Amino acid sequence: MDNTRIKESLNYLGRHIGNLSEELVQSAHQHNNWFTPSFIHLAASNWAEALSEANIEKWLGNKPVTLSDKRAGIIMAGNIPFVGLHDLLCVLVSGHAAVVKLSSQDEVLMKYTITLLKQSDPSLASRIVISEQLKDIDYLIATGSNNSARYFEYYFRHIPSLIRKNRTSVAVLTGDETDEQLTGIADDIYSYFGLGCRNVTHLLLPRGFELKRLYDAYDKYMDHVHHHRYYNNYMYHKSILLMNLTKHYDNGFMLFQEKEEPHAPVATLNYHYYDSPDEAKAYLDRHAELWQCVVSISPMIKGAIMPGMSQKPMLWDYADHVNTLDFLSQQPAS
Repeated sequence: MDNTRIKESLNYLGRHIGNLSEELVQSAHQHNNWFTPSFIHLAASNWAEALSEANIEKWLGNKPVTLSDKRAGIIMAGNIPFVGLHDLLCVLVSGHAAVVKLSSQDEVLMKYTITLLKQSDPSLASRIVISEQLKDIDYLIATGSNNSARYFEYYFRHIPSLIRKNRTSVAVLTGDETDEQLTGIADDIYSYFGLGCRNVTHLLLPRGFELKRLYDAYDKYMDHVHHHRYYNNYMYHKSILLMNLTKHYDNGFMLFQEKEEPHAPVATLNYHYYDSPDEAKAYLDRHAELWQCVVSISPMIKGAIMPGMSQKPMLWDYADHVNTLDFLSQQPAS
């Protein structure tokens, strides 16, 4: 396994992941009905773009790939399709063997992806192991809740560990967004039913912004209400708000509430108003450790991505802003 071979494997994966069979898509959907066919195809299409030859070259360049005898354990999440794939690719690029604990929610797609990687290069067959227990590993990459993170931190305290907790994303509107850009923010909110850490759950709005502009932009996702699990969340939170006489807005499939809490449950969205750019930036800074993405057209928001791009990360966009390749390059204690 050298630089050229790993690039060829990634490119092979990119060419095939964008052409999933309907049989596979339906199997993944039946296994986890949050994974609708449209969202599975969306995730696959985004991965096919990320794994283009040009993007692989930009990511890896001439980085040497030297096989090691180290084993990196990966505890994968399953909230959106293929969510654990980037960690797996990082381990392989680092030259380590991957010991993968799949999420029960994303077994079908990830097993298929691993099969594609093994097909691309037979030498990977022995370097990707699916296992329920992570034993004799030298590194750990784990994604889960804040509660599970405490368990991971304790249990794997003896090895280098990259442990991810609950994060969310935020959008800062200026009032100058075009209708197309507002629709892009709708994609950032509603793709995958809002289950990903890159989904926007909070809006910062300039004082005087009319919420009706959001309603018009978000109509493309009205069918969410016909998904029974999403609908159950919507009705549950609607009932709570009504019983408590809590002021909110309801567009028929999403509940908008004015509050500063960064996180919002499925089928709800929090927002609050700001009076100056400095006030908006102060809010972002105050909760900086919670943001996976910040979406905005404002040039004053450092590191912001454009509307509609939160669910299209590139290979060099690392979760929690921690370079996974750098983490895997450190020497574990002997």
